[in-house]
Amino acid sequence: MKTIYRNLLSVIRRFKMATLLNVAGLSVAFAAFMVIMMQVDYERSFDRCHPGAERVFRVDLSGPDLFSTILPRGFIEEVLKSSPHIEAGTLLNPFIGEVYFTVTTNGEKHGFREVVQTCHPEIVQTFGFPIIEGSPTCLHQPDKVIIPESMARRLFGHESAIGKVLHAEAGIWSKSREGTKESPDLTVGAVYRDFPGNTQLRNAIYTAIDNDFMKTNFGASNFICYLRLDDVASANDVAQTFNSHFDFANIDRPNESIKLVPLTDIYYLNEGGDGRIFRSGNADVTRILFAIALLILIVAAVNYTNFSTAMTPVRMKSINTQKVLGSSTAMLRLSLLAEAVIICLLSWAVAILIVAGLTDGMMLSFIDADTAPLHNISLIGLTGAVALLTGIAAGLYPSFYMTSFPPAMVLKGSFGLSPKGRQLRTALVGFQFVISMGLIIAAGFIQLQNHFLRTYSTGFDKEQIAVVELGQSILQHSDEYINRLKRFAGIEEVAFSSEKVGAQDEYAMHGTVYKGEEFSYFMIMVSSGFLRTMGISVEEGRDFSESDLQGERPVFIFNDYAKQRLDMELGLFKYWADYTGEIIGFAENVQITSLRHENQILCLAMTNRRPLPVSYIRLKAGTDIRAAVEHIRKTIAELDPSYPVNIEFYDTILDQLYRKETSLRSMITLFGLLAVILSLVGVFGLIVFDSEYRKKEIGIRKVFGSTTQQILVMFNKTYLKIVVVCFVFAAPAAYYAVVKWLENFAYKTPLYWWVFALSFAVVAFVTFATVTFQNWRAANANPVKSLRSE
Repeated sequence: MKTIYRNLLSVIRRFKMATLLNVAGLSVAFAAFMVIMMQVDYERSFDRCHPGAERVFRVDLSGPDLFSTILPRGFIEEVLKSSPHIEAGTLLNPFIGEVYFTVTTNGEKHGFREVVQTCHPEIVQTFGFPIIEGSPTCLHQPDKVIIPESMARRLFGHESAIGKVLHAEAGIWSKSREGTKESPDLTVGAVYRDFPGNTQLRNAIYTAIDNDFMKTNFGASNFICYLRLDDVASANDVAQTFNSHFDFANIDRPNESIKLVPLTDIYYLNEGGDGRIFRSGNADVTRILFAIALLILIVAAVNYTNFSTAMTPVRMKSINTQKVLGSSTAMLRLSLLAEAVIICLLSWAVAILIVAGLTDGMMLSFIDADTAPLHNISLIGLTGAVALLTGIAAGLYPSFYMTSFPPAMVLKGSFGLSPKGRQLRTALVGFQFVISMGLIIAAGFIQLQNHFLRTYSTGFDKEQIAVVELGQSILQHSDEYINRLKRFAGIEEVAFSSEKVGAQDEYAMHGTVYKGEEFSYFMIMVSSGFLRTMGISVEEGRDFSESDLQGERPVFIFNDYAKQRLDMELGLFKYWADYTGEIIGFAENVQITSLRHENQILCLAMTNRRPLPVSYIRLKAGTDIRAAVEHIRKTIAELDPSYPVNIEFYDTILDQLYRKETSLRSMITLFGLLAVILSLVGVFGLIVFDSEYRKKEIGIRKVFGSTTQQILVMFNKTYLKIVVVCFVFAAPAAYYAVVKWLENFAYKTPLYWWVFALSFAVVAFVTFATVTFQNWRAANANPVKSLRSE
């Protein structure tokens, strides 16, 4: 043991730079491996935080459209009472969104907006809510709510939240009775521990749906249905029993049936890109991340092996002197292997500190998972085991290679480099080149696709539009709101809509029949000045006007896509069942969803329905944005001092809409850069070996008249050939991966040839610079010194 310890200290003292590079490379690789595996584990364990999650199922219809997962309440009530195998079940209304509440503390009124979801009281049993305060059965009382712990602490500090009153400043859809404008007072009945981010359930306010709200309605699809069964094996029996007894003609889908989808499978069904209704992911992306984690680890291990082998010429005499003095070959090999293991474990410890520092510094915001090392003990332990195995794997070849030469030959200074050994090291460096070029190509196209998503013409102005969601207290004074805003010279127009345009992938969907063809379409309610404010042009017909609100029927403007696909014409239109409106115009095609989806039929409607909670404020070109934002805040504060103002511009909205793509771009770019750096270290190690081993060859060439330039060209040609061969392997593999990823988008960036050329140029340049830098000294050395021993 003393020999191992003494040899390790000697290596660190004599080869400080090599040791530092090894530890740095391995530390960064282990840190990257930890972070990626945290994200992979986060995605693979989606919805497994609920007790008995394997027994929780979502009820779907067998059809392929959105309405296969969003169901009518009357239908859900029939499912819930259909089988004794159902231990608990609930509906869930995901469409309410944020509601404006106020609480009064010490006589002072505070406002906040929180997502509300109505449900059955049995939701607590269905998902196993982690109740930490209050009664799990409180939702059986209509005025009770359950709230997450984070909200309770934010609103009430360390006081108990139980019994505290939340006043809704407007009626809550499916909670307040239809036909009333009741603003309910809701009382906190329980507090639950916050759910992690990797579950379909939100950290929202949950409250029981009004008992009579759409209870016997089989036509309007607005709810999700979840069941907890007594056993996983009961799922088929529950579905078959219901399918054999229920008449699906009652929901106008006579040829369909139900199926039970395991809760833990929903995430990878990739049903909603924006995550508003269902959080979703891509299994291929998860597998790619896992592969990148392994590849970075392999690249780091290859680096260590190359670097250790590169030190052979300068360590050989020391090792074989110990042989001459009596050390056994087995002990020397064990010493070298222990050296590799200790360096890897030291690097693992440094990697933990790196991850902790990055987490505390908020530099891993593109990672969804919790990256705090203390919250991932099992994964940190697994990485430690991987570090141990990496040390053994990376140390075996150098330990056997360095001790394989006869002492007499080494002490005389004549030992050779076997062709097989050189081929192995070249193959290892080539493997690093392939990974580096592949990641550069992937990062390039992900960056291009992100740029394409943000610059694609959506059909409406994005640059000068401020978006503010409003509460009922302000909407009741909408005219005053508009007039006060327009007192600021930089504000040109103000308009309203029922949903935030361009911020999500799903909107209120309706279905009807036109000229004998059934079709579905997004419907967004808007105010009269909406098209003018958003810069949307009417291509046929006319724009909305205030007088349309006084008409006998609602009026609609469809996009041009609807006109082309359905041969639509201006005139009367049955927009739902026997309800008739009038199509007054067709607007240019407007992309209101992300580019993951193809163009949809869009209907903008103007009716007497109020309120329209989303306001759009068009600023004049050249307006002082900061001053305009301050004026908007001041206006809202004058109308409702308690209202929590959130002013957004479309750059922020698009960032949120494409957050997953942005995160993936950051990850691939970061780890691609890391792979390039690690490859650079690997090349450096191989060149060190080459330059040491070929010193005498360089000296002879200098004696016979070779110039420094000729020697550098000789070395660079060798490595350029390696880069070319690696590019031949890397380009097709990267092309295939990029094409598969782009299949997630309806609109995508072209596959530019120059991205492939750029990846080759980057790796070739880095290699050229490294080879030239390292061999410059050898090429300019006095040949007498290198030939003296001959």
